[in-house]
Parts: sequence; structure tokens; C-alpha cells
Amino acid sequence: MYTYFKHPKAVCMTYLTHMYLSLYFSFILWIGSIQAFFHAFYPDVFITSTTDLAHSLDQILSISGCK
Repeated sequence: MYTYFKHPKAVCMTYLTHMYLSLYFSFILWIGSIQAFFHAFYPDVFITSTTDLAHSLDQILSISGCK
């Protein structure tokens, strides 16, 4: 199933694992975008949210896929 996609295999994931991870990233980036939007107008809210998101993404990427 889904053997015609090369990228998931290249990063040592199945199609479904890659899809779930990508959808998770999409969701947390969407939340981060909303937080950054509010932070732009109200600088005292979500002060570290973008930095926290970047660290979280880096941690997730470092344990995902090929080792």
C-alpha cells in the first residue's frame, strides 16, 4: 500500500506514520500561528510560545525517522 511514495521510506517511516506526523506538525504550527498573531497585538501574552514551539519541533524531529 502506498509504495509509490519515496519520501516516507527515505526518512524511515511508513506512509501512515509520515502522514500522522505531518498532520500533527500542521496542527501545532496552526496553534503556534494563532498564538503569534495574538502576541503581535498583545506582547504580554504568549511571550515564549514561538521559542517553545521551535524547541518542541526540534525535539520531535530529532527522534523521528531514521536514526
